[in-house]
Amino acid sequence: MSIKRDIEYAIYIHGAWKARFRNFLSGRVAMNISSVGCTDACKLGHWLDNEARRMLAPDDHAEASRLHARFHAVCGSIVDSIKRRDFVAARTALLTDGSFDEASRELAAFLHRMPLRQRAVGKAAAAAAEGEALQQAA
Repeated sequence: MSIKRDIEYAIYIHGAWKARFRNFLSGRVAMNISSVGCTDACKLGHWLDNEARRMLAPDDHAEASRLHARFHAVCGSIVDSIKRRDFVAARTALLTDGSFDEASRELAAFLHRMPLRQRAVGKAAAAAAEGEALQQAA
């Protein structure tokens, strides 16, 4: 599986939480909400904690991790609202342009740009190495 496909899948899975929260709030489905706020409980979190450390520039890894943690913090606050039976706060967070959409959109946008940025970093490093080799040869 490619990094791009993995990222697309992670974005899809995180986005699907909105529908699950809504279905849970309406009583249509049960939901295991115990680990929603944990960043290492999902595939993206596992990838960020492992393979991404080798695959990404340190700044990109730090930003992806920060945005992922923010997303899970928002989800955790929705869960807390539900547990406190503050359904208005939970529904407000799930509104279009609410805190869930904002955190999800920022994470997805960064993840979509990330592979392109990595290619640019790789090309810049290759160009720098080529320039260095030319200087040494001269």
